Amino acid sequence: MQLGTSKNQIALALNKHRSSVSRLIKRCPGGKFNPEISYTNYLENRKRCIRNKRIKKDSELYEYIQSHLYQYWSPEIIALKWNEHHKDDKVSFNTIYSAVRAGYFCQISAQSHLRRRGKQKYGHRSQYCCIQPEKTIHDLPAEAKYRERLDDWEGDTIRTTPGKGCVVTLLDRKSRYLLAQKVETIASEKVKEAVKEAFVKNGIKPKTIVFDNGPEFAKYKDLEKELQTSVYFADPHSPWQRGSNENINDSLRFFLPRGMDFRNLDDGYLEDVVSFLNNRPRKCLGLKSPIEVYCCT
Repeated sequence: MQLGTSKNQIALALNKHRSSVSRLIKRCPGGKFNPEISYTNYLENRKRCIRNKRIKKDSELYEYIQSHLYQYWSPEIIALKWNEHHKDDKVSFNTIYSAVRAGYFCQISAQSHLRRRGKQKYGHRSQYCCIQPEKTIHDLPAEAKYRERLDDWEGDTIRTTPGKGCVVTLLDRKSRYLLAQKVETIASEKVKEAVKEAFVKNGIKPKTIVFDNGPEFAKYKDLEKELQTSVYFADPHSPWQRGSNENINDSLRFFLPRGMDFRNLDDGYLEDVVSFLNNRPRKCLGLKSPIEVYCCT
């Protein structure tokens, strides 16, 4: 700088981006670069950094975040619920994520309490579809398609390694209310009975059901007769058409990991997981929980 060298030339000589050089110079008074002064100023700025000070230990905010992380709430939902009641003391979900990753909360880590991103394949699915559906998702009534009423459902299965059973998942399209039933085998007759049992034991009469286009749902005509409902199918290899169901399956995978033998899955444990997910606030529901929407609509 004293020789009149430009910031761009300095950046090229140091193999650094010109923005990095510019920030270093700004940390020094008078535009004269001094590495010791620059580093001292950097440390002082870090001490004043809002992100480090935002969540103070033993504060109400800290306790609120920690208690809800223990309940497996996402940082985004925690931030939204907190901000809803603390207009003058808001926190961003990015701040919560950073605090978790920095180990700021006792016995909480990203691996243990934050839902992992990305889809994984569990087990093997045949590429061959034996179902020739009479009705597809494109034929859904408008009320079901646009989520205007309750009891229009989406259905799928979660599988583990071959031969260890599966879990049937059913999700109400409007409220995201979840039902789940374990099945010892993936045979279509067993899956049909599991779907029927899930609805009957909860006293639910589905108006429509949209299934994944897999052979495990081959007994759909029997379901239509026994449940007095209409069954539709998504297009092959189009999971986004049942996005809500796919999303909840991803959440369930947090509690039902790959390799788990679903044949030995404790019914009480599965009920607890389903209850937890049904009572967790959802952003798409205006921070209400699925059970609030399903039972109070």
